[in-house]
Amino acid sequence: MSTFERILGTINKNGYRISQFCVLAMMVILVLNIILRKIWHPITGAVDFVSFTAAVLAGLSIAYVASVKGHVAVDLIIGKLPEKVQLIIGIFGGILSLGIFSLISWRCAVYARTSWLSGEYSMSAYTPFYPFIFIVSLGSALLCLVILLDIIKSLAKVVKG
Repeated sequence: MSTFERILGTINKNGYRISQFCVLAMMVILVLNIILRKIWHPITGAVDFVSFTAAVLAGLSIAYVASVKGHVAVDLIIGKLPEKVQLIIGIFGGILSLGIFSLISWRCAVYARTSWLSGEYSMSAYTPFYPFIFIVSLGSALLCLVILLDIIKSLAKVVKG
């Protein structure tokens, strides 16, 4: 395992830990909001906080899940093909994924910058949007690195034999 893989793995694992905390935070906010709605008044901005937390959760967990091959894959046909053909198909799929998530990362960064410069914020919690959009952009960029690493490993296997 290279130094780059270890560093990327550490970053992704820490992002995943933050995502786990986000699930807990979302649950606490929602439960407290329900309870407080019945006995007093609901939490102002609860929907905003849950939405922002969900953005952090998705942004920081996607690269880790990809690195441990945790995404759902259907290989009814591809699984029956020779290993070299499977690797080549995986490389093409990786290239497509890399292109898509590169665009997502880039456009999220552009949108976050625009949101930052315009001072866009949520209406009920008065929280700025841009930090959460930057986190989604960062998560997509980390996913791109994971995909690129997978493509390089697959290419090495194809060339090796």
